Amino acid sequence: MNNPWRWLLAILVSTASATLHAAESGGAAASDPTAAVSYQDFRYRYFDRSRNNERHSLETEGAFMLRPRIKITNELRYVSDDSSGNSEQDFNQLKIKGIHLSEIKPFGIKAKLALGVEWLKDLGDFEEGTGTGADQIAPLAGIGWSLNDKNFVVTLVQYFHSYETDNAFDGDVSQTAPRLIWIRSLPSIGGWFKADLKMSIDHEDDENFDQTVELQLGKMVSPKWGVYGEILIGDDVFDSDAYNIGVGVGARMMFGN
Repeated sequence: MNNPWRWLLAILVSTASATLHAAESGGAAASDPTAAVSYQDFRYRYFDRSRNNERHSLETEGAFMLRPRIKITNELRYVSDDSSGNSEQDFNQLKIKGIHLSEIKPFGIKAKLALGVEWLKDLGDFEEGTGTGADQIAPLAGIGWSLNDKNFVVTLVQYFHSYETDNAFDGDVSQTAPRLIWIRSLPSIGGWFKADLKMSIDHEDDENFDQTVELQLGKMVSPKWGVYGEILIGDDVFDSDAYNIGVGVGARMMFGN
C-alpha cells in the first residue's frame, strides 16, 4: 500500500516550487512598466550632485491592476536637499499614471503594448531645491518584449509638457524621453537584474540630450516580499545634468497577483 505521507510531501514540494517561481517572476515583472502586476516599493536613494551638492530621497512607487488591462501607478518622493546652500526637507513630487495594456505579437515575438498618460504634481519649493518647478502632463507609448522566459526588453517613449510652472522656474518643460529597459530573471538566486537607460531631449534648451542608467539587483525573500540594491549612473560616466552618481536600497511588496 502506498504511503499517504509521501503523496502529501510531493504536493507540498510542488506547491512551494510553484509559489517560489511565481514570486521570482513577479519580482522581476514589477520592474517592467508594461507588466500586469500589482506591487508597492519602498526605497531610499542617495545622489551625489554637481557642485558638491547632495540629495537624500525617500520614495514609494507602485502599481495596481484596476482591471486586467488597466494599470494605475503611483510615485511619491520626500527629499532632503542642500543645493540652495541650506539643508531643506520637503515632499518633492507626486506621480500618477494610467496605462492600458494589450497583447500583441510583432515579428512573431510575444509582447505587450502600453498606452497611457502620466500626471506629475510638484510638491516642493523650486528655489529651496526640493521642488521640480513645474506641474506636468506626459503621454506615453511603449512595448514590452518577452524574448524568452528569462529576458524582457521594454522600449518606451514619453513626452513631458508643463501646464503650470513656479515663478522661480525659468521657461517651460518640453521634453521627449526615450527609455530602454532590460530585465533578466535570475532563478538561481530567486531574483532579477534590471538595466534602465533613461534619456531626454530638452526642446526648451537647444535639443540638449541627457542620459542616465539605473542598475538594480533584487531578490524575493518570500512570495510577497523582495529586496533590492541600486547603482544610479549619471555625469560620472554619461553627460547628465541630473546627478553624478547615486545608490539606493529598497523593499518590494507584491499583492493581488
